[in-house]
Amino acid sequence: MANRSTRRGSGPSGSGQTGPVQAIAEPEVRRWPHPIPQSCAPAAEDAAVHYIRCALSYQNELLSEIKTLLEKLAADREEAPAPLDKPDRPG
Repeated sequence: MANRSTRRGSGPSGSGQTGPVQAIAEPEVRRWPHPIPQSCAPAAEDAAVHYIRCALSYQNELLSEIKTLLEKLAADREEAPAPLDKPDRPG
């Protein structure tokens, strides 16, 4: 279905008037070959890559927890009343 045409004015409204026919161009559909050949399949991970991936995942979790705690501290600091400024003592 490359082009569709629509008519305005005809239908349940009962007006009976038809307007200009408008053509709607649809984008071309491209399909990838399927299934992917086995030669393109990702190679099995070796132990070093797996270890690095796990370590990075753990670090990301820790950073996320640190971020949450810092945001909580910042929110608590905003809610707390400001400390009174002490006048400077002449020295």
